[in-house]
Amino acid sequence: MVAGRINFLPGERAQLLAAVGRVLRADGNATWDLPTADNSAMDGYAVRSADTDPSARLRLISGDAYAGSGSPPAVESGTAVAIGTGGLLPSGADAVLTKEQGRREGDFVVPLRPAKLGDHVRRAGEELRAGEVVVPSGERLGPLHIAALAAAGVTEVEVSRRPRVCVLTSGNEVVPAGTAVRPGQVVDSNGPLLRLWIERLLGMPVTAALPLADNAPALRHAFAEALAEAEVLVVTGGVSVGDRDLVKQVLEEDLGVERVFWRVAQKPGKPTYTGCRGDTWVVGLPGNPAAVAAMWHVLVRPMLLALMGATTTQPPRLLVRLAAEMRPNEHRTHLRWCRTVWRNGELWAEALGRTGSHMLSAVPRADLLAIIPPGGDQLAVGTQVEAIRLARD
Repeated sequence: MVAGRINFLPGERAQLLAAVGRVLRADGNATWDLPTADNSAMDGYAVRSADTDPSARLRLISGDAYAGSGSPPAVESGTAVAIGTGGLLPSGADAVLTKEQGRREGDFVVPLRPAKLGDHVRRAGEELRAGEVVVPSGERLGPLHIAALAAAGVTEVEVSRRPRVCVLTSGNEVVPAGTAVRPGQVVDSNGPLLRLWIERLLGMPVTAALPLADNAPALRHAFAEALAEAEVLVVTGGVSVGDRDLVKQVLEEDLGVERVFWRVAQKPGKPTYTGCRGDTWVVGLPGNPAAVAAMWHVLVRPMLLALMGATTTQPPRLLVRLAAEMRPNEHRTHLRWCRTVWRNGELWAEALGRTGSHMLSAVPRADLLAIIPPGGDQLAVGTQVEAIRLARD
């Protein structure tokens, strides 16, 4: 419903080493062949394979073919050149006789067993040819992608511009982190949680503000400013059905936001709201922190990746077995915070305690969300279910 309506953000050029975490908008192609020239895979002696009969004595030519030494001397019949791993294969050589395959006798090498044509030679272009795709468009670049591109001569890449994001929290009872709470008040954990997650994902600052009061003028002013500046506005609190849940009303009636959906048959996260105004997206999340954490993984993070044109946006799913009995919710899919354990070569999910929607303290121990489909019958120990593997970035 959301993915089909998202328009990718425009691309821009970025220096390769500054592009980690960014999404490629054009294939990253090799600038040169890899390896760039024939070279040795082992330490030993560059030889002509036809000369390596065990009765032979090969004269070592002055000079060497060690990595970084430049152009090595040519190998002629009856001769050999000392070579190191990564060293350029000399002209005339067609194999490498390893140290273990040859015995050094002064200025000669005696083959202990013959070398075959091409032994221990890395051929130019055997990994990549110039122009070949190293990393395809749509990949989110990690350190290994960066290293592979650098090795292939890439110095600059085309990536998506990162979305400008604003995070707002609402609720008369919500006070900023670091504030001593009075009875009935709660510390704003949702704002810092989302801001830190988004900043780590995008690698850029997120706009945030002090918690908003549950009144239309305050919400209208803050939302109007955010919609004018950001491509994604994430709001927590005020999206349910209470008398003071005014977020949807202000967004739609006052600011022209078009509703995409409101409420999902899922626990936690039932009141979740999504809307858009032009190319600006609005996500309204429940005020309960564990629900916010769950919806980050299943909605907010995938949306941000989709805006940047990532090929893979949804977190990976896997099959696990339940380590304890579990009763489904009759009408809603239940996402249960779990940690994985190995038992007899299989992956099992241990549900964590104290994980109500309002409880956050146990959630950092979770590494997956078990997906418990709606139903009336209790699920036995060992029942296999699908689970969402939680992203760590």
